[in-house]
Amino acid sequence: MSDYCSVGKLPSLFASWKNRREESCMFLPNLAPMCHEINEKSADVHQDGNGRGCRATRRAQQVTETRKTASGNGATRSTKGLKGVPIMPDSGSDAVRFLNSIGQQSGPVSVDSLSGTPVIRLGLITTLYFRNGHSPEVKRRIEGCFARFYETFRPKLKWQLFKRMRRLTSTAFSATCRQVVDSSPDEQFIWSLASATQAEVAMYSLFVMNTPQSQAENDRSCLKMVLPWSYLNEPDGLKNYETWIRYLSSEVQAEHGYGGLACVLPCDGHQYLSWEYRLAQEYIGLMVDPGPHIESLRLLDRIKGVSWYTVLGDSFVKQLGGSDRLRGQMSAHSDIVFHSYRSGLLIRAGVAPELGGSGLPPPQSYVTVNRLIKPIRLQDTGNLHPYLAPALGFTEETTAQWYARFDEKPLPPVDAGQACPRSGYWFSSARFGSRRHFDEGEIMPAFAHVKNKKTQWFWAGLS
Repeated sequence: MSDYCSVGKLPSLFASWKNRREESCMFLPNLAPMCHEINEKSADVHQDGNGRGCRATRRAQQVTETRKTASGNGATRSTKGLKGVPIMPDSGSDAVRFLNSIGQQSGPVSVDSLSGTPVIRLGLITTLYFRNGHSPEVKRRIEGCFARFYETFRPKLKWQLFKRMRRLTSTAFSATCRQVVDSSPDEQFIWSLASATQAEVAMYSLFVMNTPQSQAENDRSCLKMVLPWSYLNEPDGLKNYETWIRYLSSEVQAEHGYGGLACVLPCDGHQYLSWEYRLAQEYIGLMVDPGPHIESLRLLDRIKGVSWYTVLGDSFVKQLGGSDRLRGQMSAHSDIVFHSYRSGLLIRAGVAPELGGSGLPPPQSYVTVNRLIKPIRLQDTGNLHPYLAPALGFTEETTAQWYARFDEKPLPPVDAGQACPRSGYWFSSARFGSRRHFDEGEIMPAFAHVKNKKTQWFWAGLS
């Protein structure tokens, strides 16, 4: 399941959502038979009496080296970067190093069906939540975003969804633009442009689902852009992506959102969600984003968390103490960069996105930003895959663990005379009222008439 999936009806487990988001049914398969189908396929794959495994093969345009991997829903897993994706020579820069790493990891994150059809690819996503999707002004801004995306990626775009899926033509696109702008404030619409059909992986797409006026206080509109990760390897790719996320955030006046690496599945690829779960367990830097328009109901006053780019609207920036305070708290971290947009801040964690991997420490820049935004992160995390059997995808427990994947263990006490391990506020039990701010690397002081070993400083937080 992806952003514009088959028309179907929400089952009872989505009953609490149905009244406020009937139009989202257009993007969800018929989940009751879907769950049965997934369970049947899982039994065939994971309990194969013949002991068959899934042989990891490369698509025709991939390198031919293969290795055996665990089977998953009749799919094969690639092992190296895609042929034709430039692996940049090592120049010593962080950006080149990280992009080289993504190139090497993109194969293992790619999954093909046994017939060779791509069913999962590594993508670069941008997901934004915003208010007033029913208003004429915001609808004009949405139309402007789609027009810019259409003109920029026109050779790649083949399909348009608005009320129904159809071939994308300039005439049809212009007509849809008019319909969106002229639509009633009480009308909820779903609009997408894509490079592939629902049965294929669309590596170029722009999707929006607005909220009608009657639901404006109970829900948020959602916009999502998908690009191939290799877009970053194109000339000025890093700069161009930053331009895109700032532009989209400004145009819709995003309340919050994120931009980074994620699995891209076909719209009708619900049987491959178990692969998304397994890949997310292996690669900590992957954003899990199968149905952002459904998650919006949980994200009214909380954000989803950190990615390469974290988008914070003015209200969330204020909750964290304001722009100046946030910038000051991160002043010692040269890899954390702030950019303003029309109604908030973008926080970039590192010069390029990182996937991480089994046995590797979490990307430090992601950990640092996570520490900053944790007070406003979603606590009632629910289930990222609520319609899958527990053995196949996320459960409530593993969803909570995924949200907390960048959380740090509590800091141990620091003796006087030792270097401060983290910038923030510390206090000592050796003296009342000792709480104060220390910079990372600053030597923790002792107090007169108290031995260094008897003076310990305890972490009190960032504020």
